[in-house]
Amino acid sequence: MLRGKKKTVRAVDDVSFDLHKGEFLAIVGETGSGKSTIARCLLGLTTPSSGSIKHNGVAINSLKGKALREYRKDVQIVYQDPFESLINRQTVLNNIAIPLKYLNGEKNKSEIRETVAALLNEVGLKPEIMNRYPHQISGGERQRVSIARALASNPKVLIADEPITMLDAAQRLNVLSLLVNLKAKRNLTLIIITHDLASAVIVGDRILVMYAGKVLESAPARALIAKPFHPYVELILESTPGLESKNAVTDATSLSSEILTVSPGCVFEHRCKYSKTNCKEKQPDLIEMSAEHYAACYYPLNHQSKD
Repeated sequence: MLRGKKKTVRAVDDVSFDLHKGEFLAIVGETGSGKSTIARCLLGLTTPSSGSIKHNGVAINSLKGKALREYRKDVQIVYQDPFESLINRQTVLNNIAIPLKYLNGEKNKSEIRETVAALLNEVGLKPEIMNRYPHQISGGERQRVSIARALASNPKVLIADEPITMLDAAQRLNVLSLLVNLKAKRNLTLIIITHDLASAVIVGDRILVMYAGKVLESAPARALIAKPFHPYVELILESTPGLESKNAVTDATSLSSEILTVSPGCVFEHRCKYSKTNCKEKQPDLIEMSAEHYAACYYPLNHQSKD
C-alpha cells in the first residue's frame, strides 16, 4: 500500500473578479484551466466549496423559488456543442420555446410562435427553420438556434462557453460578430470562454487569462496584447500568428495541457523560462502592474513600466 500526504487539486482556486454591466469579458485558458467551472458556478450548477458569487449584492447559492427563477432568466448560456445542447427529437420551435414556457410563463401557442420567429430573425435565420429538427440544419445554424434559445428569457448576462469551437473558420467569425451585435443591441453583459486568445481579442473588452485554476493576468484586451506582464501570456502570443491583426480569427489552439504536480509555488513555474527559487515556494498574488492591468508574477515582463 502506498501512503502519502493527501493532495487537493482545486479546479478554480482564489479567483475573484467583478463583471461590469454592458462589458464583454473574455476568459481564456487551456483545457483544465478552470474556465468552464467558473461558468457552471455563475449559472448555479456548481456550488463553490468556499467563497461566494453575488448578483446585485445577493449570494446566488442562497436564492430559492421565485428569486432563483428570476436569476435563471437573467443569466443564460450558449454551450460549445450545439448538437448536444439542443434536444434532437424536438423541432427548432420547441427547443427555443422551452425558456419561454418555463421561465417566462408563456402559454399562448401563437405568441410563442411569433416570439420564436422574431428570435430566429434576430440571430440571422429565416423563421421557416423553426419546423426543422437540429439534424436537418448546419452546425452554424444550430449554434444560432442555441443563441436564440438563450435570448428567449431576455437575459441580462449571456455566457458563451467555447461557442465557436465546433464551427468552421467562416462560421466562427460570423458567430463572433453576431455576439458583438447582440451585446450592443440588447445592452447585454457577455462572457466568452475560450482557449483561443485571438478570438478573445476580437470581441473582449477585458481578458482574464487562466492557468491551472488561477488567474495569471487580467487587463483590457488591447493592453494585454500590447504589453503582457506574465510569461504565460508571452508564450501564448508567440504561438499565435497574426494576433496583432483583428482581421481574422486564427485557428491557434491552446498549448498542450499537462498533468500538474500540486506544489505551493507558482502554478506556471514548471514551464516558465524565467523561474527562480522563490517561484517554487509560493504562488504570487495578482497585483496591479499598470492601470487596470494585473498579473501574478514575481518577475513580470515590462516591470519597469509599473508606477
